[in-house]
Amino acid sequence: MPRFEIKTHINQPPEIVHQAFIDPDNSVQWMQDLVKFETIKGKADEAGAVAHLHYSQKGKSYILEDVLEYCESGRKYISRVSGGGLSANVDVSIDPANGGTDITMIWDGIGKNLVMKVLLWLMRRKIKRGAQTELETFKRLVEAHGARFP
Repeated sequence: MPRFEIKTHINQPPEIVHQAFIDPDNSVQWMQDLVKFETIKGKADEAGAVAHLHYSQKGKSYILEDVLEYCESGRKYISRVSGGGLSANVDVSIDPANGGTDITMIWDGIGKNLVMKVLLWLMRRKIKRGAQTELETFKRLVEAHGARFP
């Protein structure tokens, strides 16, 4: 069961970081291999919201379901992301700090079958590095463009 925590500081106020984070159109700009964020139910800033995340990786397409299980608007989001034999809880916190914003993500995933359990264990460092790269890309975009990415 890979579990990791990543964090970065963004030189923008929490309100801007929050707006950038919940904007589904921004997601394809900073989430690797994501080609479409499709809201199925609810709103991005409300518990119970459901989205389909459409990915394309090395010529193969797949969809993960993202269910927002807990939301403290502008501060904390806990999602369950599942599909393709994977289930992960993703806990994101947005906190004011030093004239800007700290954003922290805790990722806790599990394979639903033996093959995925082994793959997740083998790929745990790669998954963490990819998530850190995405968070740093998000940081650069928010610092350069604010709440709405080009």
